[in-house]
Amino acid sequence: MERSSRMHIDDIRKKTESFVLNTYGRIGLAFEKGEGVTLVDTEGNEFLDFNSGLGVNALGHAHPDVIALVQKQAGLVYHTSNLYHIPSQSLLAEKICGASFGERVFFCNSGTEAIEGALKFARKRGNKFSTPKTDIISFRNSFHGRTFGALSATMQEKYRAGFEPLLSGFTAATFNDIASVKDAVTDTTAAILVEPVQGEGGVNIADPAFMKELEAICREKDILLIVDEVQCGMARTGKLFAHQHYGITPDIMTLAKPLAGGLPVGAIVVGGKVWPEIKPGEHASTFGGNHFITGVANGVFDILSDRAFLNDVADKGEYLKSRLAALKETHGAIREVRGLGLMCGVEVDFPAAEAVKHFQEVGILICSAGPQVIRFLPPLIVTKADIDRAVDILDRFLTEKTR
Repeated sequence: MERSSRMHIDDIRKKTESFVLNTYGRIGLAFEKGEGVTLVDTEGNEFLDFNSGLGVNALGHAHPDVIALVQKQAGLVYHTSNLYHIPSQSLLAEKICGASFGERVFFCNSGTEAIEGALKFARKRGNKFSTPKTDIISFRNSFHGRTFGALSATMQEKYRAGFEPLLSGFTAATFNDIASVKDAVTDTTAAILVEPVQGEGGVNIADPAFMKELEAICREKDILLIVDEVQCGMARTGKLFAHQHYGITPDIMTLAKPLAGGLPVGAIVVGGKVWPEIKPGEHASTFGGNHFITGVANGVFDILSDRAFLNDVADKGEYLKSRLAALKETHGAIREVRGLGLMCGVEVDFPAAEAVKHFQEVGILICSAGPQVIRFLPPLIVTKADIDRAVDILDRFLTEKTR
């Protein structure tokens, strides 16, 4: 990869600490270039990226098709606002609806915005009943975002602490425990919000029977089923949308991270129970779905939704999971291996941060999903050779750790 003039990491760190609000526990790396599954830092060191920008860079870095899309759209128009029709926005919405249960799509800028809109739409619909349905059920260990509505639905104390009181009307149930859901449902329940795969909560996979029973409860009680696919959607699990593994039909789906291949976008996909209730002026986003973002996202969507591409992701996901499962047989430090597609978690009996640090030292970027879960979230273009390299390093790390 071509080298450029570089700022030293110490200079970058000083500027960050002096001028950027300190809301992140940053690792002492700064990247300036990427290609495929490789990132290059400002000191010229190369890293295999098994984090993919927390699931954003589904097509890796500097993908030639994405570069071409960016250059083409930048030379046309990038923003006019939603006062006017946006051709690429309407085309992308048509594609998403054609590939899903959806009948309408609202575009925004992030996953947390998509969740906020989904909650707002659920309450709007719920207020039409003689006894208004305004309450939301979500799940322990869930993560839905950092703004107030999304945070109120996020049932992890570490994210909520210090920001109370949060919004009222949110109830926690236990993931994969349908009895806890039934106990939580009342006449004022508007929606149940669930991640088919809890990413930040530990890469917890929803049980098929649980998802089917959730759908049945929602149909019986006239409750909306909202699936949060911000991290697990858009081909990550080997299907275009994660809920398709379960044969269910949600009423609302939230999308974001990989949808525009690295550019900021969010989407709320809604079915027939929802969109007729939302009127002009009741929701908006200045930047949402503008020409630039949706011009790029159209091309990204075509790649991610290709049947051969999805089959390849599913195959590599099975390979990654099988290799990690084999490690469990030889290393007692591994408690459990969980995964769906190229979204895998390894629960260990020591702080996951130790593994993250070791991987960084040998040139691979991974992250944790909770204090004791090592998370593998590579770009979807990763190869089996890349997978072997990462798993072999974990194998050697665990071997050395137990000596």
